[in-house]
Amino acid sequence: MQAENTKSFPCFVVDTSFMVAYLLNGLCSDELSGCVSDIESILLNNGQLYVPQLFWYEIYNAILSKTRRSTGGISKADAMDILYDLQKLPIYTEPQPDAQIRSRIFDLAEAYNLSYYDASYLELARRNGLELKTYDEELKKI
Repeated sequence: MQAENTKSFPCFVVDTSFMVAYLLNGLCSDELSGCVSDIESILLNNGQLYVPQLFWYEIYNAILSKTRRSTGGISKADAMDILYDLQKLPIYTEPQPDAQIRSRIFDLAEAYNLSYYDASYLELARRNGLELKTYDEELKKI
């Protein structure tokens, strides 16, 4: 899906912090709220979520970490249900970045004192002219 098509329906880049909050909403007391209406807007209006390839490793690791918590965690069955539901969301995964994009990510990470991982979400949002949905405090400041 090309970013120029996003004017007619809602689209945004989501990072792992945002999606974990959405996916665990109501299951874990420490997750943030407010993301549900954004995702519902995407679903009701034929919208699209954008993520870099890195997202899939991060989100699965975040859910796995929740199954390992002794307090406030989730069961493996809950984790499998969550991951199944995740697969049904309209998520577009960006292809592997080329050298030019990797260089821009590096420059953003350096300029804003971000991890390379976090900068990959920022670069994707900027390149496509999309809002970045995050609960990461450092990314929210940019």
